[in-house]
Amino acid sequence: MKTITLRITGMTCDHCAADLKNTLNALPGVKAEVSYGEGVARVEAREEIGVERLLETVKAKGYGAERVE
Repeated sequence: MKTITLRITGMTCDHCAADLKNTLNALPGVKAEVSYGEGVARVEAREEIGVERLLETVKAKGYGAERVE
């Protein structure tokens, strides 16, 4: 498992964060926590789950995302 932190833009409320969390957690091998207040998603993912897939998943929900190194 690897831990990835994503900066998320475009969330306007806690409901947005919960919705995004559910979407990320629906990916096989992913466990995510999303904080509206911090504007970040902390994701634990299997090695084969690429950062690009996570970013695409977030963007498909209508939010912006970038990896925090």
